[in-house]
Amino acid sequence: MPSTLGLKMEIPAYFPRGWFAPEAFSEPQQLLAAFFNSSTVGLAILDRQLRFQAANGALAKMSGVPAGAHLGKTAQQIFGDLEPLEVTLQHVLATTRPALDVGLSGRLPKRAEVGHWIGNFFPIKDGSGKVKQIGTIVVEVTNQKKLEKSLHSLTARLLQIKDDEQRRIARELHDSLGQYYVRLKMNLDVLSRHELEPDDKAELFAQSMQVLDRCISETRTISYLLHPPLLDEAGLASAVRWYVDGLGQRSGIKVNLYVQQDLGRLPEKVEMGLFRVLQESVTNVHRHANSPALDIRLGRKSDQVTLEVRDYGRGIQPAQLKRFQETNTSGGVGLAGMRERIHELGGWLDVRSDKGTIVTAKIPLTRSRKKSITRQHRKGKSAKSDVA
Repeated sequence: MPSTLGLKMEIPAYFPRGWFAPEAFSEPQQLLAAFFNSSTVGLAILDRQLRFQAANGALAKMSGVPAGAHLGKTAQQIFGDLEPLEVTLQHVLATTRPALDVGLSGRLPKRAEVGHWIGNFFPIKDGSGKVKQIGTIVVEVTNQKKLEKSLHSLTARLLQIKDDEQRRIARELHDSLGQYYVRLKMNLDVLSRHELEPDDKAELFAQSMQVLDRCISETRTISYLLHPPLLDEAGLASAVRWYVDGLGQRSGIKVNLYVQQDLGRLPEKVEMGLFRVLQESVTNVHRHANSPALDIRLGRKSDQVTLEVRDYGRGIQPAQLKRFQETNTSGGVGLAGMRERIHELGGWLDVRSDKGTIVTAKIPLTRSRKKSITRQHRKGKSAKSDVA
């Protein structure tokens, strides 16, 4: 009997081992049976009542039901209310046309979690063109869907980080530069609209120059905080010292800094990653901890570099800390972003809350050194310029 597979034969059903001797089948049947049962994608044949006439091992692995146990059962009995399986099969019978790349999703009777599959369904016709059976090819894509979901979550988190950073920069500009520009404009308005005594004009002009100097200084500070040149030119140790010096002046927090004297240069990505963790940790302290002091330790030992930031503020709520440790979320993006940055470098990040908060980042230098990009120094500069 002809079929859409191009073989003039009845398509054999699933053959449990031991049912028949190999010589019971013709060579084409043996070839088809071997292909059917060894395929890594789910294969099945259903009759017009949507009962299984054949099912291979790959499909059995997906459904959680032994291949032989499929025989005589309906698609609904094996796959439950998997959407839109029943509708698709009925459509193939009614239209005699294949249904390709159909997305299937749901929780199967023998599986606890929701799964996802791509199915292709083909009408198998007899000599008169009537559909007698439906051939099915199913590929599971549950893991791919999970990866897609993780990618979407990561993309959303990155966008949130970007938005938060833009808001932070906007706040810095408004709080620092904004007030200076307003004052400068007021001075210029007075100079342009009023007749002033020479001494008054000179004094107002001098004040305006001082304000302008502050604008330049604040602009340089904001630029350096976004990407400190010292990080490229002299290394992490020097950049951290510069950052801490400015931090004490800007925040009024007492900072105790301990940097290993022979730290030397580190791989570029490691230096950048640890500096960003330091910035984020300090930002959290400034915004939330209300800590009077801050301890920062930076050192390396046995091909591993460690950064520890400790404050003496109110700490992190136990529920929030537990959520971060178990799911890498904390209601914000700061801690999760730090952990992802350190994990990307092959390291790990630990957060504890005990009379304040302790953030510890550790990165193995052997892996990072292999993956690091050669550092490009400015002309005339070298790694020896680091202040050890």
